Amino acid sequence: MQRTPLAALFAASALVLAACGGDDSGSADAAGGSSGAGDKLSVAYVPGLTGNPFYSTVGCGGRDRAKELGVDFKVQGSPTFDVAAQTSVVNALVADKPDALMISVTDATAMAIPLTEAKDAGVDVITIDGDLEDTSIGKANIQSDNLEGGKLAAENLGKLLNGQGEVLAINQSPGNPIGELREQGFAEGLKAFPGIKYLGVQYDENATATAASIASGAASSNPNLKGIYTMATNSTEGAITGVREAGRTGDVKVVGYDTSEPIIQALEDGAVDGIVVQYPYREGALGVEAALALSKGEEVQRNQTVPFVFATPDNVDTDEVQEYLYKVDC
Repeated sequence: MQRTPLAALFAASALVLAACGGDDSGSADAAGGSSGAGDKLSVAYVPGLTGNPFYSTVGCGGRDRAKELGVDFKVQGSPTFDVAAQTSVVNALVADKPDALMISVTDATAMAIPLTEAKDAGVDVITIDGDLEDTSIGKANIQSDNLEGGKLAAENLGKLLNGQGEVLAINQSPGNPIGELREQGFAEGLKAFPGIKYLGVQYDENATATAASIASGAASSNPNLKGIYTMATNSTEGAITGVREAGRTGDVKVVGYDTSEPIIQALEDGAVDGIVVQYPYREGALGVEAALALSKGEEVQRNQTVPFVFATPDNVDTDEVQEYLYKVDC
């Protein structure tokens, strides 16, 4: 996301106030923070933005595990996915001297500056759902394997199409490391289906309306289009709308990545055929466990991955899939 320096300054100032105003999803212990928590370990989680189901579920996993382990835990973030805003939140938290900071970075390069300052202040940095470019800053990185997730999507879409037809991919924007891995894995996975023609990827810039326009245009103009793979929540929601507008729901299979309430509803209604679902709740729990181990001087695995589940209309209500689904309130 680009913004002017003045706009960035304004946003940063606003976020200092927001960051000091309270937590996004509360804390495991109302005392929260090392400054007021006695000998308890204090851990803070900074999401990419607040109100997002994925990040909220990371916070829930961290909160629940912290409660079990007797760790003070809180979530504090910005309502916008913005480097300046996230930097202000980090700086405000570090001023309170937490023992560890879990963070889902908004930018793998730019966030190195405030997180290096946090590290220098004695705070253990643990990245969640995406590493920093400088991997020496974070003591642990916890995320799913996006390359394998893309392959999982290709395997299931290929089976849904019986190995025939043309497929299109929709992603957020070029250059995003996570998105590129999801696309790379998908392209590699499709090689197991030589009867499927891959039409490549188009970008929606994280705009649902743009994704809908891409899907509607492709489904209306190309009768051989049989499948759409979407790599982000807004892309999936847009593809659902676009395929419906083209009158081809059910004929064009939609396989996506990540969930939201509208996507789960579409899955139950048959407008989406499958979703690669990450395990954010587990990522949050592992982050707290890593923070506790680091505080004891124990060795912590630097790169930790969590599994996926592939949700379908047939299994979405099972306990296994329900455990993986993302929730704003949990």
